[in-house]
Amino acid sequence: MDASFTLLRNAEVYAPEPLGRMDILLGGGHVLAMGPGLEPGLPGVREVDAFGLLALPGLVDQHVHITGGGGERGFSSRVPELVAADLLSCGVTTVVGLLGTDSITRSVQSLVAKTKSLKEEGLTAYCLTGAYDLPSPTVTGSVKDDIAFIAEVLGVKVALSDHRCAQPTEEELTRLAAHARLGGITAGKPGVVHIHTGAGKRGLGMVFDILAHSDLPVLQFRPTHVENVPEDAVRFAKLGGRIDFTADDDSELTAGQLLRAREAGAPWERITMSSDAGGSIPVWNERREMIGMGVGRPDTLLKVVRVLFQSHGMPLETALRLITTAPAEGLGLAGKGRLAPGGDADVLLTDRDLRPVRVFAGGRCLWQAQ
Repeated sequence: MDASFTLLRNAEVYAPEPLGRMDILLGGGHVLAMGPGLEPGLPGVREVDAFGLLALPGLVDQHVHITGGGGERGFSSRVPELVAADLLSCGVTTVVGLLGTDSITRSVQSLVAKTKSLKEEGLTAYCLTGAYDLPSPTVTGSVKDDIAFIAEVLGVKVALSDHRCAQPTEEELTRLAAHARLGGITAGKPGVVHIHTGAGKRGLGMVFDILAHSDLPVLQFRPTHVENVPEDAVRFAKLGGRIDFTADDDSELTAGQLLRAREAGAPWERITMSSDAGGSIPVWNERREMIGMGVGRPDTLLKVVRVLFQSHGMPLETALRLITTAPAEGLGLAGKGRLAPGGDADVLLTDRDLRPVRVFAGGRCLWQAQ
């Protein structure tokens, strides 16, 4: 499967725009050419018959607990770390790892190590420093330095409006965002403040206050789990921000949340979706007592896209933007989220029901359905 060149024959290409049936030539980690009836005339070309299959960009999942979620039922409820096949089998070729509630038994150091491990296995992998805690846990002792000097770190994670978060003040969150911005500017990275948004009383109120009281730009903040604060999410997107929904196991539920945000005026190009894979998903009652717990899975991404496409009539290319071009553009990941000559050779072949058949990352077939 590691031929120097791979030619995917007769795939129906969504780049994510529909391009019709064509061939895709992969080599050197990049898409070298796309078009009907390619005859590259190169040595060592491995041909793959993709007739009847869809060729999509490899998925970009920007919220994944690659070292496992914390678990809120004691040490025995810690979620195991993910392995590469967990992601590849769901079409994910680019992943951003992060910590959650548990930065006590898990560390940013172990997160960076796991990120490097996934890279060695062929995925494109990044991570975020920080967690629910403040001051943020880091590797170097500084959020700014983690972002500037650790290649894999794109920004910082923090939590708001959640009974489990560190209850940051406006001043603390402003300073954290400023440090992330400085680290990002220094290293040419997005330096995002990725915000776990709970269903607490203030919603994104503190973020709106910071935008009103400081000179920090709206794109510095990237709230996720915004289905918890739908009105705030739409308001934030209308201000020019990017909002991220979590793909629930109930695909129809998430599809409805996305469609309502769009109908309320949130620009579609500013909406992304991530899986929360590997994260513990507790269910709380009104007294903040946990009455159940699930675990996020990366297969929810394509399931929600399928519901938007098949049940709600959304064009496939529009639905695919949520997990391809939109997150790649938001994180400044050149070559990701799109199939085009010169782009990265991350290709997901699926059947017409969007079930993964083969996954190519960096031009190599790293997963194939049995």
